[in-house]
Amino acid sequence: MSEAQQNLCARGGRVVKASEELELLVQRIQQELAPNAEVIHNVKMMGCRSKVNRQIDVLVKERIGQYEIKIVIDCKDYKHPVDVKGVEEFYGLLKDVGGHKGVLVCPRGFSEAAKNRASDLQIDLYSPVDTDPHKWQVVPYIPAMVDWRGVAISFGVSCSYPAPFMMPGNFFSSIVAFDEAGNELGNPVQRLLDQWNKGDITTEEGETGELPIFGDTVPWVDNGYGQRIPVRLYANMLVHRQLRYGQLPIRKMSGFKDELKGVVITNAFEVGILDPEEIDREWREIAKEEEAHPQPVLLLRGVTYYDLQMVKDSGVFGF
Repeated sequence: MSEAQQNLCARGGRVVKASEELELLVQRIQQELAPNAEVIHNVKMMGCRSKVNRQIDVLVKERIGQYEIKIVIDCKDYKHPVDVKGVEEFYGLLKDVGGHKGVLVCPRGFSEAAKNRASDLQIDLYSPVDTDPHKWQVVPYIPAMVDWRGVAISFGVSCSYPAPFMMPGNFFSSIVAFDEAGNELGNPVQRLLDQWNKGDITTEEGETGELPIFGDTVPWVDNGYGQRIPVRLYANMLVHRQLRYGQLPIRKMSGFKDELKGVVITNAFEVGILDPEEIDREWREIAKEEEAHPQPVLLLRGVTYYDLQMVKDSGVFGF
């Protein structure tokens, strides 16, 4: 798209300049941020000192009790950052029309001198942050950290029943347990993995201590000779974590970046689908939270999901 085409946009069957399109974008964003206020585009206000009508790109009006507050917003679709001269010119307009607050918006940003002067004059400096398709569309990211929780498991069995007991090498992954009445309890490994996957077992880092796999129910298993005997089946679990730090893309967002404070002002945002494989592949592994810079805005926790076949194929638990 040529520069001339970028400076002209079709809207409602008519062609408008990109500068006006920016004003309309700013009006929409501000209306979303202040839904109870009256946000008007392209207003004429009589200058108290100049005695002529002054053009206002966006005017925000809201009543507080018996008072009406007027916020004047001026939009600059410049190819370069606004300099100190632009700030001082806008300040003259603001004082002439009697605005209570002034805001300058420029997608290209502002020079350091402009920021210093605007801070002295208590003028806000913004750039639009909007993910909709237009000339000033942005693809924002948010710093995030994922705290993955995994587990190492050791299984144990003990028996004091007066009968022989032969335990094959794949005992834990192949055995089926029953209660004393003969009701099937299931496979001990599958039972433990199901509890972990459902969040029934703590994900706090460290050792869990001995956990009876079937709770208070005494399991009965085949002793290797065709006879069921009562045994004690338990597990020790060591919960470990892995920290990943990266930038999470924001799918939908509308707001302003405060160029003086370095923060984004918005009512809401939507992030895309979080792909665990992409996190493992592209996000940086860190040892502790203090290594995450800039500080993450989102902290997410996930757990490694296990199923019995995956465990058997990987040999991750040694059986």
